[in-house]
Amino acid sequence: MRYETVWRWVMTLFAACSGLVGAAQCEIMNFEGFSDGLNGSVMFRPPSFSGSTSVFLGYTGRCENGFNCAQISSEQNHTPLGNRSLKVAWQFNGNARAWLRLTTYNTSYYPNPTISFTRRLSLWLYVPSSTPDFYLALGVRETASRAACGANGSASGAIEWVGATQGDTTRPPIGKRITQKDRWVQVVFDIPNEPVLPFAAGANGILDGRAGVLEHLAFTPVDPAQTRPYVVYLDDIRVLPNENDPANPPWIFGMHEPGGEFAAVAEGKRIWILFTEELGADPNNTTGRDYRPYREAGHGVIVRLNYGYHPNGTLPPSTLYAQFAQRVAQFVRHSQGAHIWIIGNETNLPAEWPGGESGEPITVARYVQVFRMCRDAIRSIPGHADDLVCAAPVGTYAPPFPQYNIPGFLDYWEQMLQAIGPEQDGFMLHAYTHGSDPNNIFSETRMQPPYDQVYLHFRVYRNLLSRIPPSLRHLPVFITETNQGEPWTNTNNGWIKNAYLEIHNWNQNPANQRIYGVCLYRWPQIDPYYIEGKWNTIQDWREAMRNEYRWRCDPVGDVNFDGCVDDADLLRLLFQFGGPGYTHCDLNWDGVIDDADLLQLLFNFGTGC
Repeated sequence: MRYETVWRWVMTLFAACSGLVGAAQCEIMNFEGFSDGLNGSVMFRPPSFSGSTSVFLGYTGRCENGFNCAQISSEQNHTPLGNRSLKVAWQFNGNARAWLRLTTYNTSYYPNPTISFTRRLSLWLYVPSSTPDFYLALGVRETASRAACGANGSASGAIEWVGATQGDTTRPPIGKRITQKDRWVQVVFDIPNEPVLPFAAGANGILDGRAGVLEHLAFTPVDPAQTRPYVVYLDDIRVLPNENDPANPPWIFGMHEPGGEFAAVAEGKRIWILFTEELGADPNNTTGRDYRPYREAGHGVIVRLNYGYHPNGTLPPSTLYAQFAQRVAQFVRHSQGAHIWIIGNETNLPAEWPGGESGEPITVARYVQVFRMCRDAIRSIPGHADDLVCAAPVGTYAPPFPQYNIPGFLDYWEQMLQAIGPEQDGFMLHAYTHGSDPNNIFSETRMQPPYDQVYLHFRVYRNLLSRIPPSLRHLPVFITETNQGEPWTNTNNGWIKNAYLEIHNWNQNPANQRIYGVCLYRWPQIDPYYIEGKWNTIQDWREAMRNEYRWRCDPVGDVNFDGCVDDADLLRLLFQFGGPGYTHCDLNWDGVIDDADLLQLLFNFGTGC
């Protein structure tokens, strides 16, 4: 019976997922969701853009003739469930010093992507057999970026070559030799352990700081006399996690506040739990909270940090923002087991302002000010430099309050995210239906004019996602509140099952921004919207959790997150065999690394490679 169970796990988890880890790692780009032929706009400029190397190209004109291109293409693809990659095509002119600087400088989409200098960077290449062999190195710019992984980290700073053993201002960089053809090949740069050489703007051959940006890929011909066309397809560019980064449950199931974990455990699942904390603004208050019992049981922890609750405000008066940020830092410093934080809640609603509607409105400008202070404070704490710090979700469906300079909920949301910019690490949404009809989950009904582009029911999450800046759509999303817009009716009518099915279906499209978790509002009997004790509602949730709805679709067994199940994954799992679970090697997330995990990895060995 044990191995029948293992086989069922293997079959259902073929597209299983890895755990969310710190903000220093991310999937930067899979080139999905863009139109075929879009050239020089998505992460990389055309080959001729850089004046450093355009003199080495045999053609620098328009892309229409098939050269000087960095364009979206459906000819090759590596992303699971995807159909796009970036086709780069160029031709050298025979110069003995030839190389290509394929730069990310201020592109329209995903410019100057932030990468960690303490982690590995992985990318996948498909090189047709007609392309001559070449060397590949990274050009990284030392911007001391504080942006989220993959977000715009600016275009100012020295540029170092990573992975190059030769090269200077007069000689091209000699990086990793690429010889394999007509198949997808993974290239990994172990950035902290690679050789580093100076290139430009005051570089010194030493990586300064924890993070910077991927400024360019450096392609150098093995034989400069070869002037045949070079064609390279790029896909799945990622910053990989470290082995000791925290792991989280792979499923999308969740609950607002603890108490319902037993229902998930009964279905063999672990969930995301949203905690909400009242901190005040006393910078000398050093109390925190220990979330480790939840993490050690396999659950994911998200913590919302509030100054207080109505009528005191989710944030304090603006005169106390500095003290509040200090208190936030004290709380985080003295808490254990949490690395995902939300600053405030529904700040566009008068009920959340300090003093209520008669108090001080939390305008977009005020919110951006306090958010930046809190994020900087959290990330300055040892052990929290890579935490996910996220802006408050907006009060969905709220109208504008022009007398207080508060726009409608979608405009407030968009203005807030745009103003914060790249220094945010994920997004929190609230989505509801108006009534308990389970069909409302899939409803296309819109609101009345002038809001007739806004979904009336659960799919309002799509309106919110559409307002996220395009350069940040690789970052994680959570729906931290959802319900029927009225007290739960204690019926098992399929509303909850439909909600999770909707998000699962959304996540199947790799062009969509991924939603990592959906937290039902709420468990404890604090207000009329509670679930605790409503056993039919709980049963609806339990039945939803019988599905393998996971937020990532890499092959199961890819414990080092590089997109390929290979001997490195097998060795890592064997090294941890018999140890405690709820880590990256606990493939079925049951709390122990055992033969079931090993069988799953072996079944998928070679997948994605």
